[in-house]
Amino acid sequence: MKIDSINPVTYTAKSVPPKIERTDKKASKIKYIGGGTVAIIATSLILYKNLQNPYLKNLAKDLSKDLNKKITPNDLNAVMTKEEFLKIIPTLSEQNYVETRENLRNGTFLADLHSHSKFSDGTIQIQELLEQAAAYGNKLAQINNKKFIFALSDHDGIEGVKEALRIIAQNPDKYKNIKFVPAAELSFLTACQKDSQRYKNFHSDVQMSELLIYDINPFSENTKNFFDNLFQKRRSQLEFSINMANEKLPERNFKKEEYEKFFMKEKDNFFFYNQHWRIFNYLNMKNRISQLAKEQNKNPDVMFDEILTEMKNHRRGLDVYSLDQFIKYNRIETKTIDREPEIDIICKNIFPQKLDENTAFSLYENTFQDIVDYAKKENAILGFAHPGFTMQNFTEDTCYIKMQDMIQQSKGSLKLAEKFHQAYPIGKAISREELNSYNAIIDKLGLINIGGRDNHTKKFI
Repeated sequence: MKIDSINPVTYTAKSVPPKIERTDKKASKIKYIGGGTVAIIATSLILYKNLQNPYLKNLAKDLSKDLNKKITPNDLNAVMTKEEFLKIIPTLSEQNYVETRENLRNGTFLADLHSHSKFSDGTIQIQELLEQAAAYGNKLAQINNKKFIFALSDHDGIEGVKEALRIIAQNPDKYKNIKFVPAAELSFLTACQKDSQRYKNFHSDVQMSELLIYDINPFSENTKNFFDNLFQKRRSQLEFSINMANEKLPERNFKKEEYEKFFMKEKDNFFFYNQHWRIFNYLNMKNRISQLAKEQNKNPDVMFDEILTEMKNHRRGLDVYSLDQFIKYNRIETKTIDREPEIDIICKNIFPQKLDENTAFSLYENTFQDIVDYAKKENAILGFAHPGFTMQNFTEDTCYIKMQDMIQQSKGSLKLAEKFHQAYPIGKAISREELNSYNAIIDKLGLINIGGRDNHTKKFI
């Protein structure tokens, strides 16, 4: 590429721009001749670095194939590289992640590394997410010449990140004042200790924890294989459950289509973690409503659709407890019960199991090591998402050791902890005292502190 094809270049002198002469094949060795006082601004250097950055080069190459259009690394100047991430993020303070009127007004709010879109359990469209981020980035540039840094980290999926990159690549100038971090929030099984806070809250010895992964290439073969494998596990979990349920209780007529309609956001979108609980609720609700329909001499499939639609429209939870409350609230007389022992036996086959004090296993979910292996192949950065929830799985005596073991097991990939998570339900799922003790452990572990608002709404900023 010719050096004079890298744009834009700004000159402070009013004279004719200087001629550029190469002294060798490397663009870093250039002699400038004539033309008066010259200011070589950072833009040109940044654009040249983009051309050489392996991450942006691979992204541009894959996006070109995806869009059937030539995309260059410079079209992705709004995408934050791993090098930029590790240079800038450690300099941010807690207030840089806090969105208040004052912080918005004075430009203190600089970053959000945890958010969700319609592609997982959020509601915002990708275009709207980018519009709001770009608008604030433009405002930030005027206030303090900073760029707004943000990540899209949908649960166990990357379709939203793909769409965001397509939009950015085709209109790079519009997004010149943001730094977008392609990310995901990945779930994994954790063995829950008996005396831990999590066990006291949920009475379950297996829980799902989550890691944030940054600077992934959503189009890479590594990424495709990782998510295809996870989605296939969850598809087989659903199919196995419904087939077994129909074999044991054929008169109930369990259907995959019913599950998809009410327990999945979109058909074939298997981002949901803890799917075993959704299957448990579907099977038991369909079983009970089928018996209820028989008592009232009605079509069970029609009744199931009507009741769940009404429950969903009234924002009731779609679970066995909410169905029981619905029946009582509507004064429906029935001899049916909320749970079927036969279904408990079926679900035992799909629920994760605790093998020993340190190990949980499921055929249908990722392990911590699965995520580490993916991160290594992708040369990506890992961080604990809302680490207080992960640490709730461990006792006070073992918490530091357990967290340290995971860091060591990651072999250098796990560098971050979302100490400045902005969405902890203080006083409900976690106390302020607990959180303070967990934050002290994070400081002791020496991880880079990051933060995010865990936004799920249509208003990003």
